[in-house]
Amino acid sequence: MELTKENKKIKLPKEISVLIAFAALVVIFSILSPFFLTLRNVMNIFLYTAVIGICATGMTMIIISGGLDISVGSMVGLTGMVSGLVVANTGNVFLAVALGLLTGLICGTINGLVITRLKIVPIIATLAFMSIYRGTALLTTNGQSQLIASDGFKAIGRGYIAEIVPYCVVMMFVIFIIGGYILKFTPFGRKIYSIGGNAEASRLAGINVKNTRLAVYMICGTLTGFSGILTASQTGAAIPSAGSGLEMDVIGSVVLGGVSITGGKGSIIGTFLGVMILATLSNGLTLLNVQSFWQTIAKGIVLVIAVYIDVMRGGGYE
Repeated sequence: MELTKENKKIKLPKEISVLIAFAALVVIFSILSPFFLTLRNVMNIFLYTAVIGICATGMTMIIISGGLDISVGSMVGLTGMVSGLVVANTGNVFLAVALGLLTGLICGTINGLVITRLKIVPIIATLAFMSIYRGTALLTTNGQSQLIASDGFKAIGRGYIAEIVPYCVVMMFVIFIIGGYILKFTPFGRKIYSIGGNAEASRLAGINVKNTRLAVYMICGTLTGFSGILTASQTGAAIPSAGSGLEMDVIGSVVLGGVSITGGKGSIIGTFLGVMILATLSNGLTLLNVQSFWQTIAKGIVLVIAVYIDVMRGGGYE
């Protein structure tokens, strides 16, 4: 085989490229702010990433499989309302967590069934359910927030190990590890990559494409339910508008981490780095007293750059 100049080019793995970008961001904010690398601030960054990171694990699987779910923000609001109302009215933390996760599972299942059985394009299907889930969350208390008095429930999102490491950060890393293991070392993970790369070829190879995609949406729904529980726990209230705009941070983190927007490529490690980049960017700009509106613009610019890089790598649309 004859090597061309293009063949001879050394291409860095996506994760390495993202890691370099993250390291550069850390160096820049460390220079600009003396408070950036303090232990307290680092823990604040991880706290911010917990809700997004857990949800992004499921979104990584969906996008690698060739799908998309823009209803996750509304799901966070709905599942947070369910778990918050249950614990506020019964005081039973276990029941509140269980029903919050179940609600997320049901939402993910509905999304998956509509996409795989009714054959509605993912972005259209989840756009519709984004409105449905948000409306349902608002209807449960007529748009009013419900305060949560349970210390046990609030400890899920606010508790610390040795007064240093938040419980939710440990949970996020455990979920990242499990998600990474599933994608890299299990037959189910290999099916996800195969379907995202070529769904028709996967079907001809004997893979049940519909059921695999359904399972991926169910996993994402359950993890999003957990993110909703953490949100209600951290805020100490069931807020129907919670999670508004979260889908941008989640999808942005996944794409920024190197997961191809057309499916078939990506990793959990890349997603974690993508989550950390957006969290670090937001935190650093806040420390520098940059107005929140500019922070939103900055996130959008970073997302466009990430998608363009993916296009240049051959992951874009013709």
